[in-house]
Amino acid sequence: MTEDEAVPVVADTPRPVWRALGRDLALALSGGLLLVALVGIAEWFAVPAWLRSVVQVLQLPLGLAYVLFVPGWCLTAALFARVDDLDDIERVGLGLGLSVAWVSLLALILDRLPWGLRLWPILLGELASCAVFAAVALWRRIRQPAGEAHAPQLDWRPCVWWRRLPRFDRRIYIFCAVALLVATLAAAWIFLVPSPDEFMTEFYILGKGGQAEDYPREAVPGEVLTVTMGIHNLERGTMTYRAEVWAVDPWEDLAELVAGPDMFTLVRDQTVEAAVEWAMPWVGQDQMVEFRLYSDEQGPEPTEPYRLLRLWLNVNERVGERANG
Repeated sequence: MTEDEAVPVVADTPRPVWRALGRDLALALSGGLLLVALVGIAEWFAVPAWLRSVVQVLQLPLGLAYVLFVPGWCLTAALFARVDDLDDIERVGLGLGLSVAWVSLLALILDRLPWGLRLWPILLGELASCAVFAAVALWRRIRQPAGEAHAPQLDWRPCVWWRRLPRFDRRIYIFCAVALLVATLAAAWIFLVPSPDEFMTEFYILGKGGQAEDYPREAVPGEVLTVTMGIHNLERGTMTYRAEVWAVDPWEDLAELVAGPDMFTLVRDQTVEAAVEWAMPWVGQDQMVEFRLYSDEQGPEPTEPYRLLRLWLNVNERVGERANG
C-alpha cells in the first residue's frame, strides 16, 4: 500500500442514544407488564393455592409502586427532562405527589367511560399513562444537548451513594423510607386482613317487582300485605336464623306478632328470599312494621334482634266502618 492510497476510516457505531437515556423508563414499563401478567394469572388461570399466595405477595408491592410512585416518576421525567431541573430528592417527592394526583384524575376519567372503575380498566389505564409519559420523557431527553439530559444510571451502588450524601439529605431519605414503610404496612393490613364487616348477615326486604321500592304505604285492618324478605349469610360458617314480623304502634306502646316465626339454615354465602304476608291488627297513622331476625349465636332467648328492619305505613278505617260510624 502506497502513501497516496487513501485508508478508509471506519467510525465506531455509536450506541443508540435512547438506550442510555431510557433505562429507568424501560424498567418502569417492564414492571407494569409484570404486574399485568401477575393479575392475569390470578384472574384467568386455575393455579394451586401456594402459587396464588406467591402471586398475591408479589402483586402488593408492585401494585403500590404503580399507584404511589411510578406514574408520577414518568410524568416528572416528561416535565423536567434536564438534569439540572431537579435534584434526586425533589424528583422522588414530586413523583409521589404526582402519582396520587394522577390516580385521582384517572379515576374520574374512567368513571365517565363505559368500562367504569374496575380492576382491569384501572390497571391498563395506569400502564397506558406510564407508557405515554415515558415516551414523552424519552423524546424530550433525546432533544437535550449532550450531557444535559436527566438519565439515571441503573448500576447503583447504595453504600457509596449513601456515604457521599450530606447529613441533611440522609435524614430526608430516612424519613421518606419510614413513611413509605408505614404506608405499605397500612395498605397490606387493609388488603390482606379481612374487615369484621365482611363477616356479617345481609337482611333486606323488597317491594313489588323485586326492587327496593313500592313498599306498602296504605292499608286497612285485616288487609293482606306482602313483601319479599331476603337473608344472605356472609358469616364465617353455617347459621340458623329465625325471622318474625311484628306490628308496632309507637304511640300506644303496642306490639303484636303478625307473621312467623320462620326458621332458615344457611351455609356461608347462601341466600334465601321468601314472600312474607301479614295483616295490620288495628287502625292508626304512622304505624310501624318490624322485621326481626334472630341468629342461633344469640342463644335461646335473645333480648334484641340480630338484624332489624322497619317499615312505616298508615292504617285507615274501612270505608263501610267509617260510614256506619
